[in-house]
Amino acid sequence: MTCRTPLAALLAASLLSLVPTGCILRPRAAEKPAAAAPLPKEIRNATDDSVLLLVPGGEGLMGLPSQPKRVTLKPFYMDRTEVTNAQYARFLAAVAKQGDEAWRHPDQPASKKAHEPAFWTHEQLGAGKADCPVVGVDWFDAYAYAKWADKRLPTEAEWERAARGTDGRIYPWGPEPPEKGFTFRANFYGTHLGADGFPFTAPVGSFPLGASPVGCLDMAGNVAEWCADWFAPLPAETRLVNPTGPAQGTARVTKGGGWNLGADSLRSFNRWPLEPLGRASNVGFRCAKDIPVESPALPAK
Repeated sequence: MTCRTPLAALLAASLLSLVPTGCILRPRAAEKPAAAAPLPKEIRNATDDSVLLLVPGGEGLMGLPSQPKRVTLKPFYMDRTEVTNAQYARFLAAVAKQGDEAWRHPDQPASKKAHEPAFWTHEQLGAGKADCPVVGVDWFDAYAYAKWADKRLPTEAEWERAARGTDGRIYPWGPEPPEKGFTFRANFYGTHLGADGFPFTAPVGSFPLGASPVGCLDMAGNVAEWCADWFAPLPAETRLVNPTGPAQGTARVTKGGGWNLGADSLRSFNRWPLEPLGRASNVGFRCAKDIPVESPALPAK
């Protein structure tokens, strides 16, 4: 009788004969995926020629020092400075040419037909002060501008993170008061109005010593800033993840104090309600931007 060995067995035996004695065959380890490139610390937004700074994600403190909330946020970008009159003028030109249908908030009242600020012709606060922050804008103005610029308004939690870093500091620069001797860290009502050299708003970035941990400027003083959130007491929970505030309300959050307010108003945990259609000579805004899903915007030059 002839013994026939299956072909598969012969092939297996021949392959094993090629392996040195004592060696064990192991599957090849899967190659590790390439590490993601680090996000740029700064990016430039072409629409309004603004520079945004990276705010890293992670945990930080929010709210009153006596009742702090531990808040975890995803990373995002924040405007280095408040929106200026010159930048806002670009937006007004776009609205004049195209209307605001593409950028207006769904809840913007039908009666609101324009986005010109309340103090646009004011000698000290208006369009003539190109490098000063725009004021006299309501929440719908700020929302529409942000959408036009392919950005958005920051949440209150994001605003505090950009201003306070992760250690819950009192002011963006730390615990020191905004006026010490002849050194000013912010534009505000000090020993007298104009003691810091500016009786009204100051050109953005005029107080580099007041920079926040990530480098944002004028987050204390100059103008208070609109946030995306409805105003309400902070949640009772002590740990929050990417909070966006309540679903509805009657007023929106503003943060940061202003040029005609005292030092206490500049504390980064302070918050004030303002009706969405409210306009004031000391209220403006800055924008935030999500991290792009695919590739980041071009680094700032």
